[in-house]
Amino acid sequence: MKKLYYHKNPSPKFSTKPKHPYWTNLSAVANWLPGNDDFNVAKVNLRERPAFKNSTKANEKDKRECQVLVCHDMAGGYTEDYFKIGYSVQIAVPPPQWTNVAHRNGVKVLGTFITEWARDLLENELWVRGPHTEAPLDDLENVNRKVVSTVFADKMVQMAIYYNFDGWFINIESPLLGGSLHAQQVITFMNYFTQQMHKKKPGSLVLWYDSITKEGTLSWQDQLNDLNYPYFDATDGIFVNYTWKEEYPYLSSQKAGNRRRNVYTGIDVWGRNTYGGGGFTTYKALEVIQKAKTSCALFAPAWTYEHFGKESFWEIDRKFWIGNADKDDDEDKGLAIAHYITPRYAPGINQFYTNFDRGCGNKFFIKGRNVLEQEWSHLSHQSIQPYHTKRAIKVLSDIDFSINYITNNEVSWEFTFDQAYIGGTSVLVKSKSKSSDQPIISIIPLFDLNITILPNGYMRARVTYLPKKRDLIVGLYIKVGIEETKQKKGKRLKYQKFETTIVSEHENWITIEVVILPNTFTFPSSSSPSPSIQEFGVSITQPPNLGNLEGNSHSTSTNDLVYIGQLSISSENPSLLRMIEPEIQNLYWDESTLCIEHIENQEILRISGIIEWEMGVQVVDYNDSNLLHTKIDLQDSSSSSSSDLVDIVNSFRYFYVYSGIKSVAKKITRPEELEFLGIADVNKFIISGIEVPVSKISKDTVLSIWVQGVKENNGEMIEFERWKVRTIPLSSFIG
Repeated sequence: MKKLYYHKNPSPKFSTKPKHPYWTNLSAVANWLPGNDDFNVAKVNLRERPAFKNSTKANEKDKRECQVLVCHDMAGGYTEDYFKIGYSVQIAVPPPQWTNVAHRNGVKVLGTFITEWARDLLENELWVRGPHTEAPLDDLENVNRKVVSTVFADKMVQMAIYYNFDGWFINIESPLLGGSLHAQQVITFMNYFTQQMHKKKPGSLVLWYDSITKEGTLSWQDQLNDLNYPYFDATDGIFVNYTWKEEYPYLSSQKAGNRRRNVYTGIDVWGRNTYGGGGFTTYKALEVIQKAKTSCALFAPAWTYEHFGKESFWEIDRKFWIGNADKDDDEDKGLAIAHYITPRYAPGINQFYTNFDRGCGNKFFIKGRNVLEQEWSHLSHQSIQPYHTKRAIKVLSDIDFSINYITNNEVSWEFTFDQAYIGGTSVLVKSKSKSSDQPIISIIPLFDLNITILPNGYMRARVTYLPKKRDLIVGLYIKVGIEETKQKKGKRLKYQKFETTIVSEHENWITIEVVILPNTFTFPSSSSPSPSIQEFGVSITQPPNLGNLEGNSHSTSTNDLVYIGQLSISSENPSLLRMIEPEIQNLYWDESTLCIEHIENQEILRISGIIEWEMGVQVVDYNDSNLLHTKIDLQDSSSSSSSDLVDIVNSFRYFYVYSGIKSVAKKITRPEELEFLGIADVNKFIISGIEVPVSKISKDTVLSIWVQGVKENNGEMIEFERWKVRTIPLSSFIG
């Protein structure tokens, strides 16, 4: 298996890396126009997160309402490709990979505008007066303080729309030369800017940092008060500086009134003059914040990596967010952020899919086949992650599969980079089960969902797994309940068993499916809320273990049970759906970038360039046998008119790109004959140097580039017969 080769091509017509956009001054921003920057546009739109179910518990309600703003700061800046943000950058848009993965999780991402210290005094003037102001920027006597230019506000709105992120974080940390009159200009500017963001990009946010006052002075207040309230009033919220005292969050809450959750009380995770000390005691600040009922802003959570190093990063990061499972050995009794902030439901209103990939790894797998043997990182490839706060549950009886259960500390799960079905990671389920003369049934909830079950709809769920232990039975766990209201308590429906069907097998990975027919779950009354899918995970039945039953009933052994590679579930009424499916069309080279070099002293041919493709769509009948592995009899489909149909528009979440070298006479017929090149988020891919030994090139040898699409809603990969390919004859390039 080959490792990917990266060649920094010296050819002036081909740039091997797209440069991430940032601007060091406003003059450069004034000349910016949208377009011709496809590699830096986030492709994934913001997904909707289901609303929380009603809760009558005040403490739980507070934990759900508290918003979390994460302000990333690491190593003095960011280093993804050419993306940088630091003290020389004024305007930076988020990297598309960050935005893509955040949007897939239903999380908004903001760009940053920052001015600092004396060097940016005139930039503050230019920002509100516009790029073509007639009066010199240092001429304060002739400035009309009643007029505000909208040029830069409009430019920043355009940037958010073009690059597909969700708003701006404004951080003015240099004083305003014009004092209170200049401050009033900034407030007017922010009013206009916020309104335009909401108008042009619904759901967007504009947040302000607690730095300058309404008098124009640079003075961090550490709370919301009269001096910074006008900026809060003009925007969607304020990030309060993190050097606050214990009573300040309450004072901020009182000042904000019914907008108290728009106050993001800062916490420096490094603990620099921050209440509670940051780090693993960040929760102490959250205790105070929750009592005041504001929201929180976490500054520099990359502390878990920078301070402790990469060797133990995953364990340290988990402890930071959810605490230490071994509370007896932990001085803080296992408390962490998750004890004060309720994890949101996983995104998805009608369906949910994950392959557990973390966007990095030391191998890369496609359908269980290892196609790359090296470390890699591609954040856009990250899938929805399971909830670490979930614990395994052991069912006590298999007679009626009743809801008689206890928390099971003997079954646990963890991420592993050793095996994956898609990408670089999977979930490994382990057991420390004692000897038993009965099967041990464990259910492992991995996600909280809120997917409504339609009255006449079907539920379809799948899991892909690789068993590590013989005679293991793997199934799906789905918790269905009725939403809690003020009048009625929530109700969990009785456990039921359903037959599973094997859908496919690849590289010893098994995919099983369960289809639950309409009206399986009864509605108590016509006025009752619809049942909903509330938890989703897997069930595992271990066979009896008689090995040490007589000798030592207390002996235990740790076993790797199974790798979990994919999970998906949907609730839909197929008779009312029409699927609009994406198709790859017209693969072609960008001729202005194609570079084929014969490196004579090495006797190789090197091919570089940008390969592109066009997109198309096709309308697919939902009852098409190619679409459904398990056929469903759509009894009501004939009565549905075209006007009743709901169009489900699918898209590709990313593309896999491969290469092959063969003679024209020997066609490539299987994916295994190709070399994996990488992942494309957009419909183009940079090939930075494929090297072919001249000795392997005959007169009919061709290089072929193949592109495979992966669907957004369910992770389904286009079959090999539908991949698109482009070839280049190679012999003519050898001198």
